[in-house]
Amino acid sequence: MSKTPLFIRIARPTYGKWLNARNRVRTAGYDLLPKQGPYLILANHTHALDPFFISSSLSVHVRWVAGAYLFKNQFINMMLGRWIGGIAKQQGRSDLQTIRDISTAFKNQEIVGLFPEGTRTWDGEPVGFDMATAKLVRIFGVPVVLMNIEGGYAQRPRWARYRRRGEITLRVVEVVDPARLKRMPVAEILALLQDRLYFSHSAWQEKRRLGFPSSRRAEGLEKLLYLCPSCKQASTMVTEGARVRCSACQFTCELDDYDHVTVLSKEPHGIDSIPAWHNWERDELARIAFEGCNSGASGVNQSPFPPDPGVLLQRGIGKKLVTLSKRFTLTLESDCLRVRLQKPIARGPEQGESELEFSFSGMQSMIINAKSTVEFYHNDQLWRIRIVPDRSILKYVEFHTARMLQEKESLARKEVT
Repeated sequence: MSKTPLFIRIARPTYGKWLNARNRVRTAGYDLLPKQGPYLILANHTHALDPFFISSSLSVHVRWVAGAYLFKNQFINMMLGRWIGGIAKQQGRSDLQTIRDISTAFKNQEIVGLFPEGTRTWDGEPVGFDMATAKLVRIFGVPVVLMNIEGGYAQRPRWARYRRRGEITLRVVEVVDPARLKRMPVAEILALLQDRLYFSHSAWQEKRRLGFPSSRRAEGLEKLLYLCPSCKQASTMVTEGARVRCSACQFTCELDDYDHVTVLSKEPHGIDSIPAWHNWERDELARIAFEGCNSGASGVNQSPFPPDPGVLLQRGIGKKLVTLSKRFTLTLESDCLRVRLQKPIARGPEQGESELEFSFSGMQSMIINAKSTVEFYHNDQLWRIRIVPDRSILKYVEFHTARMLQEKESLARKEVT
């Protein structure tokens, strides 16, 4: 087994111990863990500090697979790559180098940690993963530790501005032997992983009834809830303290310590929780995408969303990100994202351009990373766009996903006919 990096040996008994104490992190089922590597840790992803919680709770070093966007920052790249030994993964795209790096780690008897959902949950419900994860688990041929992170979402939801009070439990639910994995069909492996790792915070909360109090527990929800369930207006939700209201129709509701929604004004249609609200608005977004996909029209009139003020526009050049503008607007249209700049771009291939159009059909992937930022490849060119923090960046990704699904279904119907 490779040696634990010096940085980890210093940080684990100091910062790591303090971090887990501060966040009231508990462990369960750790007696099931293999005594040494190699093995793979798979867990649901709930909190920005999930890998730190797990690493700080173990006496062995874990090499975490992290989004490649993190490695583009010079300091973070040095910390993740050189000091911690992190493994970069380009989210939303195939990355053979990541697979090679993980395989090399296992050959060196190391432990690798991976969040198969690829991103943190927004509403506490499972994000999901595909057959590729099951195939990789079988190929690697090492023990697989399946872990649930309980309470991580509630303590600091992805959309939240502030941390809440409450416990987090790191629970090892099963360790799967490689000999067993080798005998299992890939579909059966996928079913096993889904059964163990699809963790629903709302279902868990119904059984546990553990409150996560905060006087400002609803603040930031406008990043997730981009449609009003009463008037269906977009980008009108405002949060303060424990309350959420619509600036267009004055619909008001309150969030309790268990994330249940209580309506204080107009009655929405069956919405009593954050996941229910989120599911409703995704359905609405899918309807809008369907109408845009089948109308053959292009333009902002196909979208209910007003332009969002942008604060960072970057273009990938080699391994670096070059900043092109910090003052612009980003608009979601029926078939593209449109960027309108206050000043023309001063350098690079887009020099002199004051407007950029990114068609959904030309996008190979779209993901969200830190600080209200969307990252995507458009015609094999990497772009990163950040908007102001009180607007929802999530709607762009969910609209793109819905639009691409509609186009696939449309093509399938044409092939049948």
